[in-house]
Amino acid sequence: MPLYTYIVSYRGATEAVQGRARAGNYKGSAALVIGEISDNALPGLTKQLRTEMIEKTYRAEWLAIPNRGGVWRTSFDVGGSELALYAIQTEVSN
Repeated sequence: MPLYTYIVSYRGATEAVQGRARAGNYKGSAALVIGEISDNALPGLTKQLRTEMIEKTYRAEWLAIPNRGGVWRTSFDVGGSELALYAIQTEVSN
């Protein structure tokens, strides 16, 4: 399974989390990784906001970053603020 690094930017804070593609690919694994962000890593992160983030991550449209292999980005509104999420394929399993 490939290893992905996820960069989450929300309300002026940034958090990095790594995870294996447990859900098949970076899209499915992104929501699982959101659930692993520590409680005080992002401003105003409540249980309700985390649930909203996870739900929107599952439905998000991802775009490949031009001229960068293995890097994708999505963004959406959560609790009145933009959440930007990057997935970077960090390691390919053999």
